[in-house]
Amino acid sequence: MAENKNKNENNDKESNGDNKIFSFFSPSKNKKDKGITKKQAYFNGKYDFFNFFSFLKFRFGDITRISLLFILINFSLLLILFTFTGYTNNTITTPSSPLYQQVYGMLQYDNSSATVLSYAGVYGVTMNISVWTIWTKILIYSGYSLIITFGLSNVGMAYLTRGFIRRNHLFIWHDFWYSIKKNFKQGLIVGVLDIGICYLLYNALLFYGANRVTYYLQLFFYLTIAFTAIYLIMRMYFYLLLITFDLKLTKLIKNAFIFSLLGIKRNICAVLGIALTVLINVYIFMFLPSVGVLIPFLFTIGLIYFIAAYCVFPVIDTYMIKPYYKPESDGDAKPVFTDRG
Repeated sequence: MAENKNKNENNDKESNGDNKIFSFFSPSKNKKDKGITKKQAYFNGKYDFFNFFSFLKFRFGDITRISLLFILINFSLLLILFTFTGYTNNTITTPSSPLYQQVYGMLQYDNSSATVLSYAGVYGVTMNISVWTIWTKILIYSGYSLIITFGLSNVGMAYLTRGFIRRNHLFIWHDFWYSIKKNFKQGLIVGVLDIGICYLLYNALLFYGANRVTYYLQLFFYLTIAFTAIYLIMRMYFYLLLITFDLKLTKLIKNAFIFSLLGIKRNICAVLGIALTVLINVYIFMFLPSVGVLIPFLFTIGLIYFIAAYCVFPVIDTYMIKPYYKPESDGDAKPVFTDRG
């Protein structure tokens, strides 16, 4: 009996230790973990402008936690951003013009001619440039880990934000990893595809934007902008569909495209809300750089995911979930799709 008691006490201590480790991400203010209160769970079923702020107030602290959790999983993103500061680079002096050597050679033979001196003033100037070091390369190459972590973290963020707008009680840390474990394979595939498409679109915009010299290149530039806009709306649905339904990749993409058109009003609201959030963050950075540089990692990322879920999940609920839920009198009728919960 004494040994069993000691074992139970040790297990309790270990459990308490785990709770302390993850208490920041999954705090519970309810006694004996009863979940959320009736007042918190109450919802009139309208995902409108005014209820958005009610949801936001209720989940304000959780949005901060999921922002930090996203950065924790995608920590290599911080390392890449750090390289942009230039602290890991070396500075070297180099000619500013390809004609520098010729002008320098002319000066060796005639350094008094007004013509040569004028050439030297234009083409014989040097400048300082920043060059990558081995540490810069290590930090940059660490970004390849995003190929794995980005899609999986999006799965976790979609699961948590969906729970937010459903007014579910969540253990943020454990539910985040639960959703990743449950949807690991498809989440990884969709994440790699997502990064690949974003990379191609980014380079296409740069290429066509810099080479709009003919009618066709200019046409391709505007088509790329249109496709990019559609895709950015579609990707708001990708991960919510992935965690909610058991769909093949082709059907997931097809449904995301259909919803990008069916839910045009809510999609526009999501885009405007996200754009406003980013714009406010930019202005804060302009006037208070020390604050503005931290806000994205402390709040903005989570808020963007929350806005997207609040705007687009009701579209999924309207067209895919509600129509296939039969009344209780229908008995054990088989659903058309599999709800992953």
